[in-house]
Amino acid sequence: MRLPSATTIPLQPAETSRDRLQTAARELESQFAQMMIKSMRSTSFGDPLMGDDSTYRDMYDQQLSRELTKGRGLGLAPMIERQLSRSLPGQPPGMAPAGQTAPVLLGNGMTQSLPLAMPLSSGRGAGRGISLAPTSSGTSLPAMAPLPPPLPRQPVQAAAIGGPADPAAKVDSSSPEAFVRSIWPHAQETARELGVSAKALVAQAALETGWGRRLVGGDGSHNLFGIKATGGWRGNRVDSATHEFVNGRRENQRAEFRAYGSVRDSFADYARLMRKDRYAGALAAGTDPSRFASALQRAGYATDPAYAAKISAIANGPTLQRALSTLDNGTDRMVAAAPATHDRG
Repeated sequence: MRLPSATTIPLQPAETSRDRLQTAARELESQFAQMMIKSMRSTSFGDPLMGDDSTYRDMYDQQLSRELTKGRGLGLAPMIERQLSRSLPGQPPGMAPAGQTAPVLLGNGMTQSLPLAMPLSSGRGAGRGISLAPTSSGTSLPAMAPLPPPLPRQPVQAAAIGGPADPAAKVDSSSPEAFVRSIWPHAQETARELGVSAKALVAQAALETGWGRRLVGGDGSHNLFGIKATGGWRGNRVDSATHEFVNGRRENQRAEFRAYGSVRDSFADYARLMRKDRYAGALAAGTDPSRFASALQRAGYATDPAYAAKISAIANGPTLQRALSTLDNGTDRMVAAAPATHDRG
């Protein structure tokens, strides 16, 4: 930044008291504000009040810059004062107080601490520093040293938070094939743990969610099995409309359901629920989807009197069969099944 040639700020050794430094810093801040205003005016199409008469405009800008720097000002004066104070007796010329550094952002996104001021060579053009014009005291103001060459770029490694990323963290509801593909690995894993059919678990999830298109509380809940937030549940929950069969009649209701962070979490909680004594008969059914579904209904998993029949129809129906056949061979379109009622937990 180059100040107007008429600006003179004396810094004689006998006059460099704290008050004089504050006055000089304020004056420099005012000059900076005036230059900033002038730069802003140069980008406009002219002043409709003062026209092309630069005399009154410059006087107005000078007064405006003084008003802007009154009180706390622009915040530049304290920094300028600290820089000027380093030229006082007792401080080596062009040197910042020991230990004072500032972080510098390098080209590769890393930071490196550099001294606030570097020593300047007395020789003209010597060294890598930039020597400013000397003051009337014969000393030079400290200049910022040029940045060092950027460090070699290091490859960015993803932070491992909570283990490896879940490949099926979300349910894909774009088609029945996509839905089955997004939950099938977890269905197989849970089925092996429980000793039941993976097809039965997928069929139940398809019935509960309409092939992933109608999850309770939206896609963010990852609740594939319509499990309600009962039984001392302390995790996240969502409020959703549902319906139950009471005395053989369907009634619309609202209830709170459990919300999970991923598909894996949904299957894990379902497995914990199935290990309760209440569902021992379902686990005893083994890998027969129809027997498994009938045992679920007898245990009171849902209030829909046709719950078991619907699971069996999906597990043995053509939609799921075609979806399983396309796990490695394409993506045929199929019609989604209707969702079921909820009464679990």
